[in-house]
Amino acid sequence: MDRTRMILGVLLVVSLPPAVLFWLLIHPFARFWRGIGPRRTYMTSGALFVLLGIALFRLRTTIMGPDLGTNWALFFVGCILYLISARISVLTRRQLDNRTFAGVPEISPEESKGVLLQEGIYKVVRHPRYLAVVIGIAGFTMVVNYLGLYLLYLGSMAALLLVVIFEERELEDRFGREYTEYRSRVPALLPRIGSKARDASLHPKPPTT
Repeated sequence: MDRTRMILGVLLVVSLPPAVLFWLLIHPFARFWRGIGPRRTYMTSGALFVLLGIALFRLRTTIMGPDLGTNWALFFVGCILYLISARISVLTRRQLDNRTFAGVPEISPEESKGVLLQEGIYKVVRHPRYLAVVIGIAGFTMVVNYLGLYLLYLGSMAALLLVVIFEERELEDRFGREYTEYRSRVPALLPRIGSKARDASLHPKPPTT
């Protein structure tokens, strides 16, 4: 079990920061990436993240920090959180085609308009993919249970909040008033609970003129 936790921890170290950094680079500079096109964007970011992954792997012991051991209470809570995250991811993928999932509309001038998703889970939260990441990585970190990974999680989630802010601006730039109205009735990450939430999704306010 200890070796399995260590391997999972290394995977988290080398994959989480590059994944968050990718979106942190894409959304604030979407117009620039559209100018060079998807192929060059993915080649550039891919090379950067391979180098970053290698550096993170070499520093894995320092980043992971002390092993806090197998904690079965945390293990089971972490598994439950990961399953919740997986369910959110499945619901999200039902709304996304592969190109949208890979972020092509953000970086392709031909597809930059795209489609504003407002159905399914997107009626509940605006950023279900990020919600799944927040919950799933929390569960993953609890299962692995290394001190440094908790710090890595907190830092990565802080960076993810910046991603949400930049993505909101990019979406408003692409969709304008349509996104502003959508944002006014659907929360970003935390679903509304109760009858007011159901009323908001079933009976959205008509646009003002």
